[in-house]
Amino acid sequence: MLETARGGGDGLDEVTIALLVAARHNVLLYDISKWGEDVQLASKATFSRTKNLLEDSGLLATEKVPIEVGRPRLRLVLANSKLKEAPVEEVVRHAQAELRSATNG
Repeated sequence: MLETARGGGDGLDEVTIALLVAARHNVLLYDISKWGEDVQLASKATFSRTKNLLEDSGLLATEKVPIEVGRPRLRLVLANSKLKEAPVEEVVRHAQAELRSATNG
């Protein structure tokens, strides 16, 4: 998948890919960021910053999931419902296009 995402070197980074995959499968932000930190992919703060960027770009959304004690957790979901069943390559192309347009204008 990384080869597909990276393309000619201007592709998505590993944290972005992990968050998009997690959103496609409705994983909690806490779980994916803890996993990423445990495998030394990136810090929880990096996951959080990247999640904010993806939300601002309209790629991700979050849903609050109540837990018994403490603040609710955030479930990651793809903002575009059409992408939920799309092939991974299409999700990657869409994300690259959205992020490129967000940084260019």
